[in-house]
Amino acid sequence: MLHMILLECALELIPSEISAMKQVQKHAGRRGKKPSELLLDQSHHGREMTRLENGLQRGRPDIVFHSLMALLETPLCKSGNLTIHLHLQDGRIIEVNPEVRLPRNYDRFVGLIEQLLVKGQVPVEGTPLLHVIKKTLPKLISEFKKDISEAQSILAIENGSKTSIDSLQSIFPLDTPIPVIVGVGAFPHGDFPNELKELFGTHIELDKEVMMAWHVCAEILWIYSARTGVIKNRYSTT
Repeated sequence: MLHMILLECALELIPSEISAMKQVQKHAGRRGKKPSELLLDQSHHGREMTRLENGLQRGRPDIVFHSLMALLETPLCKSGNLTIHLHLQDGRIIEVNPEVRLPRNYDRFVGLIEQLLVKGQVPVEGTPLLHVIKKTLPKLISEFKKDISEAQSILAIENGSKTSIDSLQSIFPLDTPIPVIVGVGAFPHGDFPNELKELFGTHIELDKEVMMAWHVCAEILWIYSARTGVIKNRYSTT
């Protein structure tokens, strides 16, 4: 089983520090919402974000959008061998139901995530497709490992161990029952906190240049799928 965690996601509602600023108010007015109900987005609030602590690391919901597009509705996901979680910069964890069909349109995705962060889950009634869970990141990773000695925890990070495609394939197990937890940063700039890095046993770097989060997700997903024979097995059952 592959457990993908998008880490330090640049996904949050507009903070109170800038909610009263003119451009933020104008944007909220056009959307017909309160600033506190809108996603912080560098494309709309870039100038105002310069006043925020760690502003360069925040306000990029598009990173999460493209990463989820790369992961969901893939053979690995459809076969039940993939879980996806979003780790927010405030420490909250969002569980993504593998059966969710997210809007392909970015603006509709933004509206969905705004509802999620305001209400705690979507849909509000019934079985949630996205919802905030009461777990910490260390607890989540520990539960994934299930005390299985072969379980692996891998962090894709700059200055990690230089890892070619062939080397990455050899890292992954041949059997899907062995848990593999992979963390990928979903923020534009900056580094992971040291305490987060320590949660992962192996640190890898997939290219000499910085890769977009969704490219990292796609490479890991397809290499894992090939290694464990997921696609071959799906054909053999038809």
